[in-house]
Amino acid sequence: MTILVAVKKNGRVFLGADRITTFGQEYFTDLVNGGKIIKLKHAYLATSGYTLLDNVLEHMHQTNHEVMENKFSTRAEVFQFFLQLYQGLKKEYTLTDTGKDTYAGIYNVFLVVTDKSIYGISNNLTVTEFPSYVAKGAGSDYSLGCLYALYDTVDDGRELTRLALEAACHFCIYCREPLDIIEVKASDFGKSSKAYKDHGLSLHTVPLRKGAKDVITTFPGDTRSESRQGAAKVSAVAAARTKAKISTSKKANTGRKTASKSNTNKSKSAGRGKKK
Repeated sequence: MTILVAVKKNGRVFLGADRITTFGQEYFTDLVNGGKIIKLKHAYLATSGYTLLDNVLEHMHQTNHEVMENKFSTRAEVFQFFLQLYQGLKKEYTLTDTGKDTYAGIYNVFLVVTDKSIYGISNNLTVTEFPSYVAKGAGSDYSLGCLYALYDTVDDGRELTRLALEAACHFCIYCREPLDIIEVKASDFGKSSKAYKDHGLSLHTVPLRKGAKDVITTFPGDTRSESRQGAAKVSAVAAARTKAKISTSKKANTGRKTASKSNTNKSKSAGRGKKK
């Protein structure tokens, strides 16, 4: 299992996932190509469920399967992608278990994200477009609660994505860091990538849980945050002025002490001259 999160905020779109892969009672977070974010020609895709689907998508990418040409510009096109994927599973990969041949039974959930849209796909192939955020997979309840609580108070979409992923990792045994987060940009698409998980420098990895202590929050309609910021600036200026005064005072005192010592030495010298 794994946790998937997508967030749209202030005209920017982010997709994130953890890296845990479980085999029965064992789990790994450092597998080669163990990230869950897959780069397609016109979108990013992430899946939670059987890792076999990851192998299938990698094979389709390497063999230039026609399904990879989907542009994901509408919900219908996203649905078409998964219909073709399901048909491929049935005809080309023969992966259906005996007694489990139900309609559209892929057993995985997915997120498909473009620079403009966020789509969630259930294991019965239902496609839903989300306006602001979504979480799928293990621990998604915790992630959604986190997003509901913080979406209107945290302006940074990347931080929202990280916090939602961390919430799932904190409470759910099937989620675990490191976390991969990518900002989805239009420039990422339109050409085939060398590898199905080729993200270049766009992928940001969070190795350990950071929490919310350094997150900047704002409250719409509440001037207290602005007042606090203003007070902080005033305090900083006052502190700087006080420091400058102390420094000036120290220099003045040093100058007076030097002058006093000089006068004392002159008096002593004069005294010695009279004795002679």
